[in-house]
Amino acid sequence: MDMLDKKIRKLARSQKWQNLYQASKNCGFVSLFNNSHNYSGLQIKFLYYLSVYDMLYAELAKHEDPFLSEQVIQNDRRCDCYLIYRNKKHDYLWKQYRKDERARDLKNRNPNRRKRTSKGKQTSINVDLRRE
Repeated sequence: MDMLDKKIRKLARSQKWQNLYQASKNCGFVSLFNNSHNYSGLQIKFLYYLSVYDMLYAELAKHEDPFLSEQVIQNDRRCDCYLIYRNKKHDYLWKQYRKDERARDLKNRNPNRRKRTSKGKQTSINVDLRRE
């Protein structure tokens, strides 16, 4: 990580910029930059970190995850590790939910129901397009 990234992250997690970010999200008339479109790469990176730290501070306020603390948020390396852990945890929970949902569907399916697949008749297939 270079010095520019460290400075951007430090600014993004500061109270001043977090408050401005909240105001810009909640009130449409507060602008973070002079330009309102065609953001530079630095502006995009800054907005990304503003949203990441906003999410982390919101989760910290809920006290749901014992691994998330102010010290984790303030340390870039620990914060990155926590974000990887959080992503893997959410993927695991999502897969568990889908597995449980499939088991519920199989349990609730009527065993006496037969599909008719004779010639000339059309059958339908349920397609689930949700992310696994």
